[in-house]
Amino acid sequence: MAEYSLEEVLHPRSIAVVGASDEGRGSQFFGCLVDFGFKGELYPVNPKYTEVMKIKAYPTVKDIPGPVDFVISAAPAPQIPQIMRDCAQKGVKGIHLFTARFSETGREDAAELEREVLRIAKEGGVRIIGPNCMGVYYPKMGMSFQPQFPKVSGSIAFASQSGQAAGEIINKTTQRGAFFNKAISYGNAIDFNEVDFLEYFATDPEAKVIMMYIEGPKNGSRFFNILREVTKTKPVVIIKGGRGQAGTRATASHTASLAGAIEVWNTMISQAG
Repeated sequence: MAEYSLEEVLHPRSIAVVGASDEGRGSQFFGCLVDFGFKGELYPVNPKYTEVMKIKAYPTVKDIPGPVDFVISAAPAPQIPQIMRDCAQKGVKGIHLFTARFSETGREDAAELEREVLRIAKEGGVRIIGPNCMGVYYPKMGMSFQPQFPKVSGSIAFASQSGQAAGEIINKTTQRGAFFNKAISYGNAIDFNEVDFLEYFATDPEAKVIMMYIEGPKNGSRFFNILREVTKTKPVVIIKGGRGQAGTRATASHTASLAGAIEVWNTMISQAG
């Protein structure tokens, strides 16, 4: 199976939204794509509807007649393994799992479900953003996860472990006249993680400044080594979540991450420039 890159996943020719509807979260994701003017094909997927926002709907991803590059899933967690199988069969390159209630719950059955989803994805060659995240804001491509985000593209690239933090930071930063070319909320990071985003932004000519909100990296030493290289060519701003004991507990329950001692982070940030 092909190992799709972040570049391929972030430039889809077609997007399907599983759980798309005329109300609720499914309507937010699909509505943003319509409102922001996504240039490719859009497919709402929901067995309850024949149309969503006057666009023909399909019962499953497999039922879509044309190719599908990217999928956004707002479906419940128990449905995700079958959705992943459908995506693999359809040749989907990447999926954003807004869906939560995986390892961040602390339950072993939920963690096992997350592992099963990753196994199916790897076997089928489907890359994952998430789960438990808001996904991609890329105004130039007509992609957003909040309707109030600006449609203006800027010079900041942003990766955030928290969807809520991403929304607040984007809104408050753009109010001050600084705009984003890409922002990715990545949640539990079972596949693409902060190192992948940092590496990608480092070589992205659209990104002049890199911003990150991090609760705890998947691989601290690799992140540090990449960060030291990236800061030689581009400024990196890191907003660290979970700095105290209460914050550490909160991040563990939020995205199943270990926040790490703030002294270690201060030293790493200083050494990385």
